[in-house]
Parts: sequence; C-alpha cells; structure tokens
Amino acid sequence: MVTLHYVEEQLKRVGSNFRFWGRPEIRELAKILMPDEIIAGATNGRYEGGTALLCVTSHRLLLVDRKPLFLTLEDIRFDMIAEIDFSARLLNSTIRILTPNRTLRFTAYNQTRVRNILNYTQQKVMEVRQHYLMRQFQPQGQQQQAAAPIVGGIVMRGTNQGQMHHMLPLNPYTRVPMLMRRRLYPKFY
Repeated sequence: MVTLHYVEEQLKRVGSNFRFWGRPEIRELAKILMPDEIIAGATNGRYEGGTALLCVTSHRLLLVDRKPLFLTLEDIRFDMIAEIDFSARLLNSTIRILTPNRTLRFTAYNQTRVRNILNYTQQKVMEVRQHYLMRQFQPQGQQQQAAAPIVGGIVMRGTNQGQMHHMLPLNPYTRVPMLMRRRLYPKFY
C-alpha cells in the first residue's frame, strides 16, 4: 500500500492529474498499488459497468470503478493478455483487451492517454513473451536437451535413448486449448 500523495505525484508525472473527476478511484488506487509499482499511464472513461479509471503500471493493467455502494477492481497481468485492439474516432477512442476468459472494452475521450496506455501495454506484453521465448530455447545446464513434443497445448513426456525430455515452461494464458465437439452416436433424421 502506498500513500495518496505518492499516487498523485505519479499521475502528475504521466500527465493524468485528475482534480475532481475520478477522485474515489485514485484513493482506491493508493490502496491497491504495490510499493515498487510505477504508474505509466491512466485515464478516465467508460466500460460496460459504468465509468472507471484505467491505469497501466509497471506490473499490470488495472481497472478501478468506485461507486458509493460498490467497488469493482480488475487486475489484468501482462502475461494474461492475448490480444489488444485500439480504435480512434472523432471524439473518443476505444481500447479492447482480450484475455482467455474475459474481454474488456474501455472508451475514453482523451485519445492521447489511451494511445499511451496501448503503447506501454504492447511493449510490456512483448517483453513478457520474449522472456518466455528466450527461456524455452536456453540450454538446461551444460548440455542442451531435446524439446518435448507439444500436443494440443500439453507437453508430452517420453524417453529418447534413455534420456528424459525436459518440460517446456509454457504460459497457460497464451496457449488456450482448442475446444472440440464430438458426436458419440450418429444422428438419425
């Protein structure tokens, strides 16, 4: 937990200094940020639940919606993001963030702030994916072992001339299993 003054200073640094609109969300943001987290961008806007604050930090993407009788917090880690879309119109812009189990659609009037959130999020997602990719192709110890075959998003174990294949570090959010329908009995019309 960080102080409200610290959050306001970070928001001022990124050009998202909100004086009146979104003050409850900023107070709530001070309660949920970790001490080593740095705010990279924030904007107020709308989503399917009403108005909210969309904030991107060095660790995650946060949606904070604080109303008098309820609170909605959405914490989206960068490795959970499968796809991110952006569209700009004359007066507003929309960012759509797809995860394997949820789609968040956020619309704001400040296109520059939404674009900055998009650019930073894309950069962090690529860094996370590059990290996983580099870990997969690094040799384990002194000798490089053969990779285990992947079947349907599942790493298969087996033996190859007495050697055990190593497990690939797969990100479960980027490899969503394919769903298949199978008819057990033929359908008669």
